[in-house]
Amino acid sequence: MSKKILVIAMSDLSKSPRPMRQIEALKDRNIVDTVGVRASGLERNFYKINKSHVIIEILKLPLLLLRMYQIYYWDKYKKNILKTIGKNDYDLIIVHEIRMLPLALKISNRAKIILDAHEYSPENFNDDLIWRIFIKHFYIYLCERFINKCDKIITVCDGIANLYKKNFNVDCEVITNATEHFELEPIKTELNKIKIIHHGNASSSRKLELMIEMMDFLDDRFELYLMLVAKRTNKIYFNKLKKISKGYSNVYFLKPVTYSEIVPYSNQFDIGIQFHPPVNINLQFGLGNKFFEFIQSRLAIAIGPSVEMRKYVEKYDLGIVSESFNPKSMAAKLNSLSSQDIINFKNNSHKNALKLSSNSNKKKFLEIVDRVVE
Repeated sequence: MSKKILVIAMSDLSKSPRPMRQIEALKDRNIVDTVGVRASGLERNFYKINKSHVIIEILKLPLLLLRMYQIYYWDKYKKNILKTIGKNDYDLIIVHEIRMLPLALKISNRAKIILDAHEYSPENFNDDLIWRIFIKHFYIYLCERFINKCDKIITVCDGIANLYKKNFNVDCEVITNATEHFELEPIKTELNKIKIIHHGNASSSRKLELMIEMMDFLDDRFELYLMLVAKRTNKIYFNKLKKISKGYSNVYFLKPVTYSEIVPYSNQFDIGIQFHPPVNINLQFGLGNKFFEFIQSRLAIAIGPSVEMRKYVEKYDLGIVSESFNPKSMAAKLNSLSSQDIINFKNNSHKNALKLSSNSNKKKFLEIVDRVVE
């Protein structure tokens, strides 16, 4: 029997891989409604929730210092969602990230709750002083107050699941960020031109300038291509990166493509690089969408010594792991590669692309949903 399910995420659902995969998995045998910044295009009913202007968010920060969390949280947009949805008969609410959990609990009448925690919210941006001063304790409060009210919690990797168990005594099941399977082949790698790509958000926490600095130490075969999305809070950092890159003849900025185009577009490159020092817990245990997208693009993979990604790279022989997060260390590993080495890594990505796609995650996710609502 089909169930009535509400998916909540403070994002553009059409561009948010994790909610989108869940909606796609659920829609054929259930009635799915959504709350988000923009519709997925797959739901029955969509309820739009607006984000407060950044200036309003800044003005509200003192409320957090005063621990006036209820006043801070319940802005007019969340109250409007409650009013719009009103009384309902949802069987299940799937809520993305702890920050939206109080809203989900208020909406719920008799609905079960699955929290997709994504990463470890209490230390989201622990490298940022302002975040630590104003916002960190609010996320700890949300976890302490609400997380044990969920019927099930899922997260992206074992390391994050262990943190929630250690600090909040809740069990999480792991659903990775693996993307859908693409029918692609590795492209031929040229002897004298090796193209490296990194795509994703232009977040200063990720220390993307280290990849540009790395180019000082690479031989003439290598080119770096950056396809970055600069959100409203990252414009200054993005412009800084472009300014730094002007001193390099082998660093290029690409215009972002749509989410559905990322994997096939990236197939033209040779190596996908993810090189982010562990300046916060979520980067330490990072296992994001782009890692799995590199595999579907049939690329060799270059990473720093990141705990979760390293497991996959070494188990499936997908690429290289630098000794440290020093740009010279990564450059040394890349310089040691022959064209045949890169071809072999790309072929291993190809060989394991189906196994490391979202296919197995879909089955596991639907089993979790069935167990929760049975």
